[in-house]
Amino acid sequence: MPEKKKILIGCDAIVTYIGVSRPLFYEFVKKGMPARLLNGRWFAHTDNLDEYFKKLTYYHEKNPPDDAA
Repeated sequence: MPEKKKILIGCDAIVTYIGVSRPLFYEFVKKGMPARLLNGRWFAHTDNLDEYFKKLTYYHEKNPPDDAA
């Protein structure tokens, strides 16, 4: 079995990996998601993304909005 690629290059690769839209990707970047823009291309390491979302989702939301699905 081939090893999973660890370095994601380009916004499309990152948003596909984390399963969000581009606007939401940029919101996560503003909030500290570990991705870097170098020479006009986005780079991220899958381990860092996994750890970021693991920490981000550690606590449950105590007061979800009424229209939460």
